[in-house]
Amino acid sequence: MRTEAGGTRRHILEAAEGLILERGLGACTTRAIAERAGCAEGSIYRHFSGKAALVVECIRARFPAFIELVASLPGRAGVGTVRATLEEVAANALEFYRAAVPLVSGPMADHDLLLEQRRHYKATSTGPMPMFADLSRYLRAEQALGRISAEVSPDHVTRMLLGTCFAQAFVEILVGDDARLGDDHRFVTASVGSLMAGLDPSAPTG
Repeated sequence: MRTEAGGTRRHILEAAEGLILERGLGACTTRAIAERAGCAEGSIYRHFSGKAALVVECIRARFPAFIELVASLPGRAGVGTVRATLEEVAANALEFYRAAVPLVSGPMADHDLLLEQRRHYKATSTGPMPMFADLSRYLRAEQALGRISAEVSPDHVTRMLLGTCFAQAFVEILVGDDARLGDDHRFVTASVGSLMAGLDPSAPTG
């Protein structure tokens, strides 16, 4: 019975993701999801509270490793190099945002859906803010160890790194390959290298 329930949940997620990408979240009805998933419409609400929960779970199901990576960051302070850790985060963030942007663009284009999505994020402690918080905690811990400059703001560095990856994913989807700055390795190493120039604790301050 548990396996059957798990299969239904997976089918709902797969159906929802496909329909969101094809039609957008606003046009993705529970009836359409149920038809594609091969289940009763009421089954959706036994597994998910609504469309906002579906969006979050679609993303979590596709990229659990990235979410776990970011959550593990505070415990990795002092391990390896800061540059290598941030490059790992950036490389995974690019792939994550390339998949997530099409899924979250629906709520951003519809005021009611956006409010619903915000309420869900707040009630379930999901969405981008927990990831920002984990990366900021990692940077503060590295700062306390003297491995990055005491002059920088971890919260702003977090947004610079993850925001850069989000923006790159967004513009690639919008424009296509013309938006790329070389391959992913080049983008990651150049972006993190530029950040590290400001994070270097031995760099002279103005």
